[in-house]
Amino acid sequence: MIKVVSSFVYLVAIVFAFSKTAPAAEVAKVYTSFFPRVVMNDAQKPGVAYEIVVEIFKLADEKFEIEILPWARAQYMAKNTPGSLIFPLSRTLTREKNYDWSVNIFNNQTHFITFNKTKLTAQTARDKLIGVQLKSSWDNWLTEQGYKNIYRVPEEGSGLVKLLRNNRIDAWYTDQMIAGGVLKDLNDPNITYSDPIQIFHTFLATNKRAPYLHMNKLKAAMVTLRQSGKLDQIFEKYGITPNY
Repeated sequence: MIKVVSSFVYLVAIVFAFSKTAPAAEVAKVYTSFFPRVVMNDAQKPGVAYEIVVEIFKLADEKFEIEILPWARAQYMAKNTPGSLIFPLSRTLTREKNYDWSVNIFNNQTHFITFNKTKLTAQTARDKLIGVQLKSSWDNWLTEQGYKNIYRVPEEGSGLVKLLRNNRIDAWYTDQMIAGGVLKDLNDPNITYSDPIQIFHTFLATNKRAPYLHMNKLKAAMVTLRQSGKLDQIFEKYGITPNY
């Protein structure tokens, strides 16, 4: 009896271990979050990154399902769901070990932005209260570089602009693509960008411990998308200069 029970427990342990590492069978689970111009709740213009990822999967002829969550939650799910993917995920030291970085969808530069004509540098910004999206690549970078005065909020965009307008923060740290979408209609002469601070490489990434099995097909599809000219067309649709 003891041998039978032991064998059963051993079998259950094997099955459980396999279930934790096996990739999703048919439909790729892809996590993302809303970002201005990048991922949006608009059927006609769902965002530049959203459209790129959809085209990649179509060219690869692989099934997929995109789930939109708060960004911190999306990252948690991608790290803990075997076979899952996430976009638009920029590569940082903090994230490096958790993902496979095979499919670079675009690159983007970051800036410190003020609403009082103050042009910051990476050094002068250290004395300012910097607003940033929680768990974003920009949050990662500020932490990695030893910035101390960081005001983190769950979502990117209008909330941080409101904080700037109300003098709750001194500057907003974000990328050019998102800032351009949020600020383009404000026509405020006091809005001031720093010189580019950092270039981030942004990916359709997958769980490193239990990766999506067809990353090579997605990588090849990205090359095809770029060479066909369709990638440039997607960027142009959103008024963004291609950078890849």
